[in-house]
Amino acid sequence: MNTENAPKKTIPANVRVLIALVASPTLLVIGMLLYTLLFVSWKNVTISMLIFSTLGFICYYMVFTGRLPRKSKIK
Repeated sequence: MNTENAPKKTIPANVRVLIALVASPTLLVIGMLLYTLLFVSWKNVTISMLIFSTLGFICYYMVFTGRLPRKSKIK
């Protein structure tokens, strides 16, 4: 088997649940970021809001897909 035909490894379900529980406070930060962007002003967005929102999106990507985020190889 070469790397193209190898089965995809997924994150076990118990680890995905743990990631979701640990990352659940980032949902509040994501909501705060969206509220600030939509109703206040984009100038009031802080760097910590961007960092924690990005981490939250990455964590929930792993929870929903079951895979680590990786770059695809372009041929």
